[in-house]
Amino acid sequence: MLITTLVPLLGGAAMPLLRLPSRRARSIWAVGITCLTSLLALRLLIVGAADHTLLALSDAFRLTFGLDGMGRVFLGLMVFLWPLAALYATEYMEHEERDGTFFAFYTMTYGVMVLFCCARNIFTLYVIYECITMCTLPLVWHKLDMASVRAARAYVRYSIGSAAFAFTAMVVLSMYGGGDFAPGGIDLGSIPDLTRKLAFLMAFFGFGVKAAVFPLCNWLPRASAAPTPVTALLHAVAVVNAGVFSVLRMVYYTFGPAGLAGTWAQYAALAASVMTIAFGAVMAVRDTHVKRKLAWSTVSNLGYMLLGASLMIESGLRAALLHMVSHSLMKMGLFFCIGAVMVRAERAYIWEVRGMAKRMPAVFGFFAFGAVALSGTPPLCGFVSKLALAEASLELANAWGWIGLSALLLSTVLTAIYELSVLLPAFFLPLEGEDPGSCDPSWRMLLPLAMLALAVLLVGLRPQPLIAAIAAAVGR
Repeated sequence: MLITTLVPLLGGAAMPLLRLPSRRARSIWAVGITCLTSLLALRLLIVGAADHTLLALSDAFRLTFGLDGMGRVFLGLMVFLWPLAALYATEYMEHEERDGTFFAFYTMTYGVMVLFCCARNIFTLYVIYECITMCTLPLVWHKLDMASVRAARAYVRYSIGSAAFAFTAMVVLSMYGGGDFAPGGIDLGSIPDLTRKLAFLMAFFGFGVKAAVFPLCNWLPRASAAPTPVTALLHAVAVVNAGVFSVLRMVYYTFGPAGLAGTWAQYAALAASVMTIAFGAVMAVRDTHVKRKLAWSTVSNLGYMLLGASLMIESGLRAALLHMVSHSLMKMGLFFCIGAVMVRAERAYIWEVRGMAKRMPAVFGFFAFGAVALSGTPPLCGFVSKLALAEASLELANAWGWIGLSALLLSTVLTAIYELSVLLPAFFLPLEGEDPGSCDPSWRMLLPLAMLALAVLLVGLRPQPLIAAIAAAVGR
């Protein structure tokens, strides 16, 4: 585990020192380090990793790492997606400045995320959670234009609030003993009932900031000002999934659903999740910038996962993890498509992509495929995960279950609307402005798109292996 983490951390940090002479050399170095890290992480998934305490300030404040079932799901997703993102970035960054700095932080973030997957208690999770912010902040402001600086400021403001809420929850748990994550939750019998519920909501909204929980979600669309490989990283792999992963840890492995189900604390979490689903979908319909539209779509889909967490039943945990995997596959592909349009044709708004399907048939073909999957159309993976969430909502067997199901149905309709608002002009309206000629990118962008599309199809056609793997991983 230590080697798996050190390879990307040291490999990324060494890039400025090596003074690699060309973009090609820097790209090869970054992709090589990323692929090596994925191979080492794959071995970690197969062999496993025993718990190891790196630093112990006290019984409650310990940096302890190990790989359990939940961590395996998240790490396995990154093993597949991170090399694809790195390969895509090699062509994308040819159009950007300071690619060396970009690849350095992009690579180091992978190492931090490996540690995050292996966090074994709330103190370790919190420390690495904040390290994610520090590694990704330079990626958000990378362009150094006004939009990027404003996005970075918003990211910092929300992250500070997130840190304060999560820190409060961590201190409360530590005061009453704490303990390593365990299925069903740790022993919190000594915590007063009101204190436990308030601490849970602090943790839910604190860690949920990175999952763009309503009303703390405005930072995410602003972060789309960053280069598209960063946006895909933020919205499909690292940051937002780290938020969801943390919330799932809090519900099912720390506080435990038994002490929260049926209480006002659960209903508050359910209300926030439902509002996240609806608000994100409505804002995605309204926005005319395609990349921000996808960002608002991410907000809505993160609400799906938070809903699964807030149901506080076993099927909710499985459905949330299933949608985390499915959404990552679909949304990374969609961001990659619009990123190709932005750098190859320099177009980003709905009216600017009119007729562009004729000039970028491969990219818009993949975009259409991903959009159909995201709207929940069978037999693709979006349908499988949304169906699992709908079934889990009904299993709750109360009014909140029906409210959650209604939010899912509303979001599905709105998803079709905002996806069609991009697809119909691109395929059926005449070209806007001057004809840019053929703009499809090279294999470095198209191969990741093809791999993601294949994964979306395979998970949709044969979901049982993934569903069984998730059920086995969480031990439920």
